[in-house]
Amino acid sequence: MNGAKAFARVSRAFHFGRHMPLGKLLRRLELNAKRALRDRASFDSKAGSVRRSVAPPLPLFAARIQLGPSGVDGFCFVFLNRSVAMPRTGIDWTAPGSGAEHQLWRMNLHYMEYLECVDDCSWVALVENWIASNPSGRSGAWRDSWNSYALSLRIVVWLQQLARRAACIGEAPREAIEASAAAQLRFLENNLEIDLGGNHLIKNIKALLWASAYFAGPEAARWRAKGLQLLEKELPAQILSDGMHYERSASYHCQVIADLLECRHALGADPLGGALDDALARMAQVVADLAHPDGHVALFNDAGLNMAYQPGECLDIFERMYSRRPVPRAVFALSWAGYFGFRSGDDLFVADCGRIAPDDLPAHGHGDVLSFEWSVAGKRIIVDQGVFEYIAGERRQASRSAANHNTLCPEGADQADFFAAFRCGRRPNVEVRCWEPGAEGFVLEGAHDGFAHLKGSPRHVRRFEVSSNEILIHDRVEGSTDRRARISFLLHPSVQAKKTAEGFELRREGVRVALVATFEFDAEAAVWWPDMGREQATLRMVGYVPQEENGGSVSLRVISRGDATE
Repeated sequence: MNGAKAFARVSRAFHFGRHMPLGKLLRRLELNAKRALRDRASFDSKAGSVRRSVAPPLPLFAARIQLGPSGVDGFCFVFLNRSVAMPRTGIDWTAPGSGAEHQLWRMNLHYMEYLECVDDCSWVALVENWIASNPSGRSGAWRDSWNSYALSLRIVVWLQQLARRAACIGEAPREAIEASAAAQLRFLENNLEIDLGGNHLIKNIKALLWASAYFAGPEAARWRAKGLQLLEKELPAQILSDGMHYERSASYHCQVIADLLECRHALGADPLGGALDDALARMAQVVADLAHPDGHVALFNDAGLNMAYQPGECLDIFERMYSRRPVPRAVFALSWAGYFGFRSGDDLFVADCGRIAPDDLPAHGHGDVLSFEWSVAGKRIIVDQGVFEYIAGERRQASRSAANHNTLCPEGADQADFFAAFRCGRRPNVEVRCWEPGAEGFVLEGAHDGFAHLKGSPRHVRRFEVSSNEILIHDRVEGSTDRRARISFLLHPSVQAKKTAEGFELRREGVRVALVATFEFDAEAAVWWPDMGREQATLRMVGYVPQEENGGSVSLRVISRGDATE
């Protein structure tokens, strides 16, 4: 047993590590050494000097993060559906605790995005309190207060609000806050998240570019040059040819397009010969395509209804900047990302037939290959599992597991070897076998080898036939397996499931859908995680595909889109 476990650990480490570029691994080792030794030799908070530019840029987006209700003598911080009240004169920047289970909440406290919504006196008090309470040399500061990601968000918020509140903040506190921001930027220069890349590095780039527009002088010029160098490299690496951000989460896609729009705003023009403008145009089309009729994003991979700026907010800013707005396409194929969709009126169907994540950054990937989401008459009917938290454990594992997505999964198996909070060893190869778009829908057939390591080397093959009134899904398993193959569809909490002679009728307000299959289905109690920290009781429709060559089929047919009296 010990030998088998040791082999499994080695195999997992091999599959995870073989996808990591050498440059990223070396950068991680470098940063780990700095953290372990508290090496600040390359960081001098008093080095250099900056001055304020004549016309620092103003915020581009409206305020989004609000503080909770509190008394006149305190603040109520609300993140991840959890609130903590603190006295105005005693902010605990280590709240709500030092454990890993509290880290993301604590990071949100240090993002300081809530500063956008407070009055001027509170704004100055909170920032001055943070500066006094969070020296860079504190042991473990890199985990929260001086974490490069948190620092990147905070710097931009500070500089945006300093520009917006310029007439209301005294010169002395303004200069002190600018000096702290400059010190944090010098730290960021030496602690860029090149080891992670992805949306984290985009945040670092935005901080450098925004600061280069707020400040003037040699340091500001250096920050601009570094930011542009990284941006020029990351745009083609992170923005796929179809316009999707390569982490393949609609929420992170909205976050990244918002960051890039802010970069463009701070720069005043596209200094990359049109590459930035072109990337933003392609990304805006994806935002439009992957927005459900309710205005929120699709929830494939790590995503949440309110995790990032809403699609409409991103498109409003894009339209203001470029005087045009992309229109959602009736049929779309994001072939590089693996998302295929059909929109008809207030109906939207989106299927996932692509890789779970970039190979060198699987942190936000889920086992949702050949899964789908479906809205009818503006209402979500079949939903993705979503994500509750980023803490390794039962909920995190469940959010990533194929068994909890709208796809097929042999019992006790998974499409990929997910482990810890963000890692993945073995992962599936995915192929599109057939894509036939039409004016009234599409046909899509895909397959993957995520279960090929099992006895019999089974491969899941799924075919979607999508039209305005019916979704036909055919599943089969190539090869063989001694495990029962389970498929499931997670229902929105407002959807009721009523047993009928033919199968089930799914009802949400006036929407009625008939679920009929060539095999038995049942309804099981389940939960849905529409946002971080939010859990809602719901139902999951579950069936087992016959273990025969032809597999089994499911029909989801719209009976009614009208009101409940129909």
